[in-house]
Amino acid sequence: PWVDITTVQLEDLVQKNDIVFVDITADWCLTCFYNKKTVLDRKKVKNLFEEYDVKKIRGDLTKPNKEINEYINSFGRFGIPFNVIYSSSVPQGILLPEVLTVQNLLSTFESIKND
Repeated sequence: PWVDITTVQLEDLVQKNDIVFVDITADWCLTCFYNKKTVLDRKKVKNLFEEYDVKKIRGDLTKPNKEINEYINSFGRFGIPFNVIYSSSVPQGILLPEVLTVQNLLSTFESIKND
């Protein structure tokens, strides 16, 4: 289950040694839909999230949201899709490319695991 980004403190999750995956999306975003269908909804990725006990956080920009926009802007980005992976070894987060791939996620999780 995905948790709404506006209901959590990312810093608290990261400090608890959790791996956190943030997905900022919107119903009107075609690339977001593509990422969901080709990567995030795939069994291999779901298993990866389960294996690493990833906390999945989602922000919805279907309607404007100042708080979510400020969060995205803090990374120097101004649009979606927007995905970040946090862990205790990378509390500042690893910003992922706009178009996700299964391989990109796998390699990012491996780099976190090896830190």
